Amino acid sequence: MKIRLVTVLGLIMLAVVLAPALRSQITPDTPEQKKDRLVQEYLDKQKKKKPTPTKPGQTPTTTARPKSADYRSPYILKDSLKTADSRDSLTERAIDTLPDSLLDSLAYDFMASDTLPDTLVPFGYEMFNIEPDLALPADVAGMADYILGPGDNIFLFLWGKVEQEYDLTIDREGNVFIPKVGEVTAWGLTVAEFEKQLKEKLSRVYTDFRVSISLGEIRSIRVYLTGEVKKPGAYTVSSLATVFNAMYLAGGPTSKGSLRNVKLLRSNQVEKTVDFYDFLLKGDNQGDVRMNSGDVVFVPVTGIRAAIDGEVMRPAIYELKEGETVGDLVAMAGGLTAMGYLGSLTLERYSPANEKITLDLNLDSTLGPVDNFALHNGDSVVVHSVFDLNRNWVAVAGMVKNTHRFERTDSLTARELLLLAELQPQNVHYDRANIFRTFPDLRMEIIPFNVNQVLNGEQNIYLQDMDSLHIYSIEEITRKKYVFIEGEVKNPGAYPWMENMSLSDLIFLAGDLTKIAYHLNIELARTEATGQVSVFRYDRFDPESENIILQEDDFVFVREIPDLFLHQLITVEGEVRFPGQYALLSRNETLFEIIMRAGGFTERAFPKGIIFYRPTIGEALIRQNLPEIISRNQPVREDSLGNIRRQELFKFSQDNVNRMIIDVAKLVESSGKAGNITLQGDDYIYVPKTPSGISVMGAVGAEGTIKYEGGKKVRYYVERAGNFSRQADRGAVRLIRADGRVYSGGGTLGKKVELGDAIVVPTEIKRDRDWLRTISTVFTIVSGTLTTILVIDRL
Repeated sequence: MKIRLVTVLGLIMLAVVLAPALRSQITPDTPEQKKDRLVQEYLDKQKKKKPTPTKPGQTPTTTARPKSADYRSPYILKDSLKTADSRDSLTERAIDTLPDSLLDSLAYDFMASDTLPDTLVPFGYEMFNIEPDLALPADVAGMADYILGPGDNIFLFLWGKVEQEYDLTIDREGNVFIPKVGEVTAWGLTVAEFEKQLKEKLSRVYTDFRVSISLGEIRSIRVYLTGEVKKPGAYTVSSLATVFNAMYLAGGPTSKGSLRNVKLLRSNQVEKTVDFYDFLLKGDNQGDVRMNSGDVVFVPVTGIRAAIDGEVMRPAIYELKEGETVGDLVAMAGGLTAMGYLGSLTLERYSPANEKITLDLNLDSTLGPVDNFALHNGDSVVVHSVFDLNRNWVAVAGMVKNTHRFERTDSLTARELLLLAELQPQNVHYDRANIFRTFPDLRMEIIPFNVNQVLNGEQNIYLQDMDSLHIYSIEEITRKKYVFIEGEVKNPGAYPWMENMSLSDLIFLAGDLTKIAYHLNIELARTEATGQVSVFRYDRFDPESENIILQEDDFVFVREIPDLFLHQLITVEGEVRFPGQYALLSRNETLFEIIMRAGGFTERAFPKGIIFYRPTIGEALIRQNLPEIISRNQPVREDSLGNIRRQELFKFSQDNVNRMIIDVAKLVESSGKAGNITLQGDDYIYVPKTPSGISVMGAVGAEGTIKYEGGKKVRYYVERAGNFSRQADRGAVRLIRADGRVYSGGGTLGKKVELGDAIVVPTEIKRDRDWLRTISTVFTIVSGTLTTILVIDRL
């Protein structure tokens, strides 16, 4: 047997060694390898034939993709500044660093450096951004095509010579029982088919009658969603639920999930492949089939994706099927806008050599051959405007009244263009403006000029095609300066710094000082040019401090009056002679003193049960992050589906921790010398009335309040309440004193009860054991072990 075992181990090791080599011979191309192969085939074809340019003298260009694409493509599509020309990566990088206000002045719109632009989002995914409750189908009373099954509720109405109403539920065998008729099969039939069958059987018993059927409560089914969905797992839904409902419940596909190849699996077979684009683009919901129990909705990874932007109705990233073309992509995007031009499209893609291929396409058959070929994964298409064909224009933007294009003549100068555009009457930065000029070889040049000199004729600049002027505002050029004030002012915060702004000006703008502000020590922090921070202190009542001139980034702090004691209120209610609110006389006023100020206890008072609440206790614990600490230390359990959940055995309650336990007997006997408490604002004191007995609650024969008898123990009162019930946990009985103290454990039954106490008998927690599952698991393990031993023995 040892020789056989060695032989088997040797064969296993040989299979492990040869597996990678065999796998490499039979493994098909990956999607990425297939894409690279198709692109290379396309490049080989292009070398054999010369492509047809869409503009005279223009041919498709191939540009090496930069190794480090650490910049973000602008991909800005301005209606007035579009062109079909591509730009090299260095030019795109330079433009990406310009502020948005300057991009309005640029003569060209730049194509994205990456094939799927960041500014576009995948089409259709926002469809699933709804509340899960709205995704559930409503129960419908009558549906002729609804397939019945166990658990469905049916209402049967008979009228004519016989008048009867039946409330029927389909049993596990799929039948319903009707008196005088017997069992009728319903499982697998539609409502219409069941009604037809029922009429035939009823006609054997009754004559001259009519029948009507409606659905009552619909059964629930269990379906599964897996793959690229946001919330995969098992869902219990109504039997009316469809594939769309299930996708809504799961939050829809992830950003990597497909919308065009969603599979409905039934009994491990593909029942239906759903293309959500049919619904989104055509309103066709034939793919929204109803689901059965056990069905699986599988969302695979998305297939080919291509982006389209420019003059189309719905610029976005679309998922394509194999063989879909540029024309199909334009149709998915809703077609062209009024400005769109089918004779001028730009396609960008990357070759296997990591080179960017830029092609000019024509989809207008009147202009020549149509370039409607299949798209690859990652392609990016831009549809250009009819205005892109015209180049003899100049543009101006910024601080002018007319920000648009103007026709350029050979003699047009910058001065004439500024007069046509009309400068704004104010906030114009005259010292410098810029002309952005683009040359035929795609180089760009920035030409600065002085606006006053150009307007006065001292500087004469002739403009060229597609020159763009930008006139800056003073705010664009000048850095915004601020000063800051915090503390005891009405409106603390940042304020614009102005020339000759004084400390008193800033205090005035901040709404002046508050009532509790400390006027004698206003602090000013200033960062010097050397980086050193200097601190100055001023007296508000000193006339010289009013004229302190502030500098940029000065920070003013106004402190609170030291040891300020404003009115702090507490509340005293219940059995005192003068209940109500009281203002504390000092920081050291005590509980005993406030009770005396309230006139002392009445003759009905029960001082031992006094309730003292201090809200600041819970607030202090929250500041110490105690609720988060308690939450993190709760036990964690994993359910049968592998979902990890934290069990909340103890929950932090701010109200529960705010009560303080006080020994009032010691406080009263010592006249406040022992057991006293210093009061704080918002403290709450309640003095209850003398109770009538002892309350017994929980797992006892009869809950209630029993007359107090001195010297009796807990056991006595439990017996008077009907003794323990069968579910009582006798070892966990709790005795709650009137002052808030709690006793629990085995010795609690022998403790003496005092007036005002309460007794709580909790219910015992019993753990259910599934012996059948335990035996089944043990049997499976033992049988598996014996089978393994038998196989090895026979080798």
